[in-house]
Amino acid sequence: MGDGVAAGFDRAEVEAAWADYQGRGGIEADRPDWARHPALSLWVEWSIVDGDRVAYYVWHNLSDPSGGSARYAWAGTGALRYTGDGAFAVEGHFHNSADRRRVTAEWEAAGGTEATAPDPSLRGVEGWSPEPRTPAYPRAEVEAEFEKYRLRAARAVETGDWDQWADQFTDDAHYREHHYGYFTSGPEIRAWIKSVMQPFPTMEFPVSWRLIDGNRVSALIPNILPPPEGDDGYYGFDVNTMLHYAGNGQWSYEEDVYSPRDAEKVVGRWVAAGGVIPGA
Repeated sequence: MGDGVAAGFDRAEVEAAWADYQGRGGIEADRPDWARHPALSLWVEWSIVDGDRVAYYVWHNLSDPSGGSARYAWAGTGALRYTGDGAFAVEGHFHNSADRRRVTAEWEAAGGTEATAPDPSLRGVEGWSPEPRTPAYPRAEVEAEFEKYRLRAARAVETGDWDQWADQFTDDAHYREHHYGYFTSGPEIRAWIKSVMQPFPTMEFPVSWRLIDGNRVSALIPNILPPPEGDDGYYGFDVNTMLHYAGNGQWSYEEDVYSPRDAEKVVGRWVAAGGVIPGA
């Protein structure tokens, strides 16, 4: 799960390859559909190199057609796996496609066209998310608490009690969910998770990988609905979850990045195969 050293690559080699990847425009090259937006520029806000994997947070910026300071941007994440000889395998790109369409439509309504010049100086949207707290706690502690985070989700599914999961967030925690919104306190997070998980009491959350940098964790956590009786299909969608550890077994921030459209398609297939949403 991202402990990476088992792959046998030296950290300095992976870091050098990551720097070269960015310098060569690798992020842009992995997204050929973005060529439709010549005015688009990208900015990597942060990245984690952990073992043979790299996770990063990227802003997609469209310059203000009027030449002013209006912001047209959406956030996303990416994950790479180093394969040696300076090369990477792309393991995923995650963003809310609804955000992308909304921002692009607003930009076009403001006069944006293919002739609009990009602005490489653009960065992230101010106030979008807090920085992890400092100083960093020992990695072993963050690893252990992330495992507890995973187990709490499993127990919440088993028992239907999501209070035990919500208890791990600080009172002033923030939670950005790219479909449901932005929650700015522990009580808000508790109310939201209890409402949103009620229709799906048997969803599973296995961890595919997790990377750690100080108090920041980036993990790929598929959300999987169990196959209806007599069906052996896969009903899951990938979610890139980011957490900030705050000490004392608690988290001060979570962000879930995924495609709501993919999630809706998965739920639709599941219902068509015989899955039942309680109360629906």
